[in-house]
Amino acid sequence: MDSSFVVVEKDLTMTDAAASAAAATASSKAKAAEWDLTASISPHLDLHMMFPLLEYVDSLITADLVPYTHSDVAASRLALLRPTHMVDYAMDIYRELSGADAEIPKEMEAQKEEVFKKLEELRTGCVKFDELCRDDAERTKLIAAGQWNVQSLSSNPNLDVTPAVIETYR
Repeated sequence: MDSSFVVVEKDLTMTDAAASAAAATASSKAKAAEWDLTASISPHLDLHMMFPLLEYVDSLITADLVPYTHSDVAASRLALLRPTHMVDYAMDIYRELSGADAEIPKEMEAQKEEVFKKLEELRTGCVKFDELCRDDAERTKLIAAGQWNVQSLSSNPNLDVTPAVIETYR
């Protein structure tokens, strides 16, 4: 056997291996894309359950197993975040899509102000109940007396706690 023939034969074997690996990767990508249920199940999931799913899709993109791009997933996250109060996260995603130096849209800034305003209103409305929850001695005393419930707390005029305050606190 001629030594040059052996080298050529080895080169062909390496080329076949590379081609086989490329075919396997393409096959894996096609299988992952074929079995991708993201579009099918997402309409039935709670909005907050979509974020872990999108994280998983992002990992599949990194592994080059699905035909999406990172910007596709980021745009989906941004669309999902619009109706929520997770404004800072939405701003981070917006910057990821538009560039770190991109100016945040005015409506996002306004939404952030509204969220913080509402948060402050809720905190103010729950001050008495929050203080009661933080007072270990008083809370322990009420629990021991069987009065750590909505009806007992709201009927005690000294506590200034109403069912609406407790519901807000939740």
